[in-house]
Parts: sequence; structure tokens; C-alpha cells
Amino acid sequence: MEPSRLMACLTAIRWRPLTLAQALSINRAQVNTWLLGEEQIPVRVASWLEALCFNHEAAELLTPKVVATKDGLKIAEMAFAEHVPVYAYHLLRRLGQHPVSLLSLYGTDDEAAVFFLVSRGLAERAAENLLITLDGRRIGNVET
Repeated sequence: MEPSRLMACLTAIRWRPLTLAQALSINRAQVNTWLLGEEQIPVRVASWLEALCFNHEAAELLTPKVVATKDGLKIAEMAFAEHVPVYAYHLLRRLGQHPVSLLSLYGTDDEAAVFFLVSRGLAERAAENLLITLDGRRIGNVET
């Protein structure tokens, strides 16, 4: 990772260099050496930052549009209907049977499904578990 990309990732996730240092439990001076190109950014740090950056960029696409009305603020509805991808639908059906431990989903293909379901309000986190919401139950209990 080049220093310019490091700065771009920090900007995308809205972190200052100090925040990165705190997250990694390192001295701020170390982050400065990476930003100045005086030392290589470790691959695992770069990979972790790229993953954070990717998730932030994807989440930005889902930022709800807030509109002012005479009665106060209102969240605008999405302009298009969206389909639930098969990979997310399978997890949604599992959630309809019982909560699923989030730890069991880390490092699996279900990570993207978790992001999709939570970002659409179909699932939510409760402590260390992922739970289905009422909207998710409505979609996930389709009879076959």
C-alpha cells in the first residue's frame, strides 16, 4: 500500500492518523512514518484497512436520504425495488429458525450476507448474535 492510498483509506473511513494508531495500539509516530513513505506499511495492516475502506464505501451507497417535511424529518423510500440475493436469503432463512452467532459467520462466505441483511434492516445484531427482524421474517418465511 502506498502512502497516498493509506491516506485515501483513512479519509474514506473518516479516521485521523491518531485513530489508526489507537486502533492498532501503536504510537502515532509509526503511522506518520507510513504516511511519509519512510517505512513500508505492513501487508496485514494494509489488508485490514482495505477491508474497512471497502465496507465504508459500500455502506455510503446505502446512506438513507433524509428529507425535510412540514411535520419534521422523513426518510425517503428507495427509488427501486431490490431483490435479496440467494446467498443472503439462505442466511435469512436460518435466522428465521434461530439466532446465529456472529462469531460463527466471521471468515465465511456469509460475511457478505450479514452486511446485506443488516444494511437493509432484515437482520440486526443483539449482543453476539444475529437476529431476524420483522421485515426479514416477512421476506424469509416465503412458502415453497
